[in-house]
Amino acid sequence: MKITHYMLLLLGFAACAHKNTPEQTKKLSKSLVNDEFSLSGSYHWNFRLLGGTQNSIHSFYPDSITYTMKGRVYSTAYTMKKLSYEKDKNKWIGQDEDGIVYALFFKNMNKKGITMYKRKCKSNGLAEAIQLEVPAPDATEDHGWNVYTSANNDQEDELPIKGVFTYNSQKLVLSDNLVKLHDKAYKKLSYHAGERRWVGKSGSTYIQLFFKNFSSKEAIGISVTSFQDLEKAYRTKFKTVSFKKYQRMPH
Repeated sequence: MKITHYMLLLLGFAACAHKNTPEQTKKLSKSLVNDEFSLSGSYHWNFRLLGGTQNSIHSFYPDSITYTMKGRVYSTAYTMKKLSYEKDKNKWIGQDEDGIVYALFFKNMNKKGITMYKRKCKSNGLAEAIQLEVPAPDATEDHGWNVYTSANNDQEDELPIKGVFTYNSQKLVLSDNLVKLHDKAYKKLSYHAGERRWVGKSGSTYIQLFFKNFSSKEAIGISVTSFQDLEKAYRTKFKTVSFKKYQRMPH
């Protein structure tokens, strides 16, 4: 499949962004915090995209974070120099060589893994990063919270539920690798835990599922949409869809 520049824009990998200047950093310096940042080492997150695997790597140092993305769809590498770290919020702000500012939040930090939320501050750079509060635990914006591990074991996000669910006369059979709708089987192309988005393919048809939450074992809010164009499936955002309450069928 041909990967277009337009597709990269839709996925947020390539886009124009506000570039920070030394003058802006100086102007906003009173809002920056210089707590010690002690996390070190490299952490990996693997996810599928358009049938291929992407490997996202963050390597941590006291004064910077190096980022590398490897994969068939998109590859890049850059270093973010630390501008601020607030220990009580686990909020880290840095900028790359081009002046692009990023805000990162961390939780569940240990030697084996870390859960991370990352915002590329495209609209207002450093000012935007400073104003950003800790995201909600179930936030899906900016690709949501994602789990990185210290060992690159090629483990990918897996759909955390399975079983048969119904809404009115619609029957939905869920598993990580396969989803069946109206007896049509869709093979998994990707599941993104941070966005709670599952995408699959059957012939020339694609299906996209968003999950409102996984708090109930008996009923769950699910959005189900079919597409003929895969780009449209990945372009759709969590907040733009409507959810139906699917009930789990007894075994």
